[in-house]
Amino acid sequence: MTSARSIADEAFATSCYFRTTVDSPYRKALVQINEDCNLRCAHCFVSATRVGKQMPLAEMVGKVIPQLSAARVRRVTLTGGEPTIHPDFMAIVREFRTADMEVGVCTNATMLSDQQIAELAGLGVHCNVSLDGFAADSHGKFRGDRASFDVTVATVRKLGAAGILQGLLCTPNSLAQNEEYVELCAFARTHGARYVLLNPLGSMGRGVKSQGRLAKTTLHMQEIHALTEPFDGPDLDIAHIRFPNTAGKPLSGCEAGTIIYVFTPGEVTVCPYLVFAARTPASEHADTEFIVGNIFTDTDIAQRLDDYRFHDRYKVGVNSTCGSCSMNSGCGKGCPAAVVAAGGRIGDVDAEQCPVATGDQVVGERRLLPLMPV
Repeated sequence: MTSARSIADEAFATSCYFRTTVDSPYRKALVQINEDCNLRCAHCFVSATRVGKQMPLAEMVGKVIPQLSAARVRRVTLTGGEPTIHPDFMAIVREFRTADMEVGVCTNATMLSDQQIAELAGLGVHCNVSLDGFAADSHGKFRGDRASFDVTVATVRKLGAAGILQGLLCTPNSLAQNEEYVELCAFARTHGARYVLLNPLGSMGRGVKSQGRLAKTTLHMQEIHALTEPFDGPDLDIAHIRFPNTAGKPLSGCEAGTIIYVFTPGEVTVCPYLVFAARTPASEHADTEFIVGNIFTDTDIAQRLDDYRFHDRYKVGVNSTCGSCSMNSGCGKGCPAAVVAAGGRIGDVDAEQCPVATGDQVVGERRLLPLMPV
């Protein structure tokens, strides 16, 4: 089985929205098996509702899985919408495992039954659970259903007891007190999670309207970092994704082409964040620039992914600030999707993370992309 490799490095600011990647020539894929969801989260970048398309099981078996296998995908995360409400959810999981792919599930943990949890454990499938605060008035309200908090917490305990709780995915927001993230990290450690991924709220999807009133300020993000960092250790990784780069570190690089995404209608992209960023009102790039084809209608997805070569098409860090910087040779230049979401062109400075960007390049309030599973 292909092992995951951490993107984070103490020498670099964690600029990429993903926590882990895989080594070439392999890939990992996030597969949006459905668009519908039982909740209505304030930050949802796909603007999921109770109505939405679902990937047919037959198409998954006949096209999606064989094409991803041909594209050297060895690790898959099932996402949505809420993937566990897909009528063929468990069958899809079994098919991916039969294809010898490692499977993770990104879930709000409100719909999983005890029987499903037991079967997932038997299949060796891990779960990543969204938990955005540690109270019904924060997490529950943020997700559009106050009752969801107690259900999610109870299910996390069950996943932990079954040994398949991999991570908690957290979007700090203004509905939660900063101290709640201390409780959340302690809860994760108690129930055997391997990581907590904290990623600020961004203006994507429904976040376009909610970001202004619900995003934490830079000062609050700094405080949350200080409060949660002590939990980071060998048994629990606290991943502070795109937090303020107060240490002035050079930036991590871009994994486009290695971490791919399949949308429910079949579009395959070299990076989901590039597509989501390109769909923001400020974008100067078209989302089609980053889509290689459709997995249902194009039979050569593996070749299209190999031929795309993002870093040959686009040169990150091609600007006067990067060109004159003493850290240039050792800097990954940050995230091109963040640049696109901020209204720039790929090659511009990732100003929010850049330790030397000043003046008009500095973003006053946080304009970040939303949380994605890892």
